[in-house]
Order: sequence, then C-alpha cells, then structure tokens
Amino acid sequence: MQNSRRSFPIGYLLTIILLSCLILFLLFLPQNKPDRKIPLLGDHDFYPGDYSKAGIIGNSLPGTWRPFSKDSPWNTPIPTNAKVHPDSSLIMQTVQKEAKHLKLINTYLTPIWVVNSKNVPMVRVRSERIYDTWDKDYDGWSDVGAPLTPQMWGEPTEDGQICVVDPFKHTLWDISSYKWVTKDGRTFPCATTFDIWDLLKSGVAHPPKGTRWILRGGRGSGFPGIAGLIRPEELKMGRIRHALVFSFNKNRRDVTGACIFLPPACRSDGSFVGIQYPIEGMRFQLDPTLTDSDFDRWGLNREGKIVARALQTYGMYLGLSGGAMKLEVQLLAPTPQGNRLKWEKLFPGFYKNIQRIPTRAFRIIYTGEPIIRMWTGRLKHDKICKIN
Repeated sequence: MQNSRRSFPIGYLLTIILLSCLILFLLFLPQNKPDRKIPLLGDHDFYPGDYSKAGIIGNSLPGTWRPFSKDSPWNTPIPTNAKVHPDSSLIMQTVQKEAKHLKLINTYLTPIWVVNSKNVPMVRVRSERIYDTWDKDYDGWSDVGAPLTPQMWGEPTEDGQICVVDPFKHTLWDISSYKWVTKDGRTFPCATTFDIWDLLKSGVAHPPKGTRWILRGGRGSGFPGIAGLIRPEELKMGRIRHALVFSFNKNRRDVTGACIFLPPACRSDGSFVGIQYPIEGMRFQLDPTLTDSDFDRWGLNREGKIVARALQTYGMYLGLSGGAMKLEVQLLAPTPQGNRLKWEKLFPGFYKNIQRIPTRAFRIIYTGEPIIRMWTGRLKHDKICKIN
C-alpha cells in the first residue's frame, strides 16, 4: 500500500506569517518616552535650554512668545459685536485715496536683540530726551543702565530704533536714535527716547501731565517698539496672536494744535486737521466675515493668509506717521536691502503678497473717545550726541 503525504494547509501558513510580521512591527514601533516630550511654550516662555552663562543670545524669540499680558489691548481679540467707529466710512475714504492695498515697511523698522542681561554690561545711555522716570535729575544720562554693546546694531537711519529683550526678566529696553559715540576717550551709546517696559504688564503708557510725556514710548504714538511686530517665527508657527501696527501718511492733529490720540497710544506725531483723518491709536479691522475663499480670490499665499487672519481677529493699531497703510515687521538685518533679502529667503514673495490685501476691506473699531493734550515744552539739542 502506497503512503499518502498530508499537505500543510496554506491558510495556517499565511496566519503564521501575518502574526510574525505583527510581532516584529510592535517590537520596533517607536516608544513615546515621557522625558523626551517637547515642552509646550507659553506666552512668555523662551526656547528650552541652559542660558545661565549666555549674554547676547541672538535675534529670535519663539513663535508662541508674545509681549505683555493676556488682557493687554495688544493681545485681546476684537469682540464679535464690536462697535464700528462713527467716522469709519469717512476716514476709510481718505485711506483708500492714499493706498489701495496694504504694504510692508522696509525702512524705519525695529531689530530685536535677545539677551540674558545678567551677563551683558549695563551701560548708561546719553540723551536729552529721556522720559522723566529714567532721568529724574535731568542730567542727560539714563539713571539706569541698559544691556548694550557696540556689536548690537540698530535700525540704520536717523530713527535708529532698537529693542532689547530679556525673556528671563521679562523686560524690554526700547531705544530710538541709537548709536555709539566716542568722546574724550569714552565710548557710550546715544539716543533720543529711552524706555523700559515690563513685558508681563499691559504695554500701555499713561504718562501724567507735568512730565515730559511727549517722550514716552519709541514710536510716534508712544507705542512700545516691539508691540505689533510681525516676526518670522510666528509665520513659521502658522499663527499671529496679537494686534499688528501700521503707519499712515496723514494722521490727525487737533484743531487747537494739540496732540490727539487713543490708547494704547499716549501721544501723537500727527499733523493733519480734520475728522477725515485717522487718529493714532485707532484700531482697524479686516472684515471678519471674509473666508479662505475670499483670500484665495485675492491670491493670498500661506503667509498672506496668516496675516489676514490676525487682522480679522486682533486688527491693527495706527502707530506712527509714515508710508500709507504699511505694516511693521521685525528688522532682520542692519540694512533695508539685507532685511528684504532675509525675509524673501524665509518666505518668498511675502512682501508682494501682502499687497494683495485691499484697504477697502477694512473698518475702524470704536474704542472710546480720544485724548487731547497740548505739549508746551521744548526739546533740547544734544550737543554731545549731535542730535537735533
């Protein structure tokens, strides 16, 4: 009798192969270890690391970082039921005559220097235009030092803006017309305005009468220099979580010749009389009903949409006299050409893409009645720094 051979069932074989593959997959699956998790950063947190021996750290802050408190007007979203300013339509007619679209500023911008001020020399700043708090004896020198070194460049024009941030002490040194001068064998920084801001507070100044209030803040409106800047890290993250700042070429002055402004402004460099002109401190908002379809129709790219959404959510504050409807970005290089090249390398076409946002799509939000204040003092000419 012939012996018959029993064949191995093919189904069992396939089952064994599949189970073996599953076991191997589970064995080599990457494990999420708790100690390797990336920490979530808050509004005022800096990049993880040991900075105890660092001095000048660089020019970058995390995309999640934003200055000032959560209830600051810089960080508070515009309410869905926000009241439109009664002069909004009239002012927007003036705006549209001057500029049909938004733009980005390329000159008169502000660089950011990040430091651990514990490890940077604190030097007194020479200026005849320091707000009272930091020059109580009016001797033309700041009563307190600032963490500055000659290698830290500022904006290259006569405006010379520079912002120095210590993210560990939550402090901002905000200086304009910044430059280094050597006289009588001594080298020191010169400036016009000199301010120190607590980055955990509101970012709004309320200088009392009787002081040199016209010198508070680094911009023409008295805004902090860092407030409202568009930073590259925010665009990389995909979201801007604060109001922006823009300039306009025809800002209002009161009929009496006094400054007229709205908080968060505390002064104004406006010079045009008439209710058809915007007031520094006014909050503009991009139409909040616009959708991604509208942005696509305008031709906005990824970065353009990020800016547009911020303008819907937080709006933009009028901060200074300058180019019509121009948003401020962080200065990334010591020259306008270098700055533009760096932005272009990071986000190709960003400057041109913002020009696709039409000014006709904006309205002005009512935030209260303006403050009118007359400045009767005189500003000194600084012979040492040669600043008029």
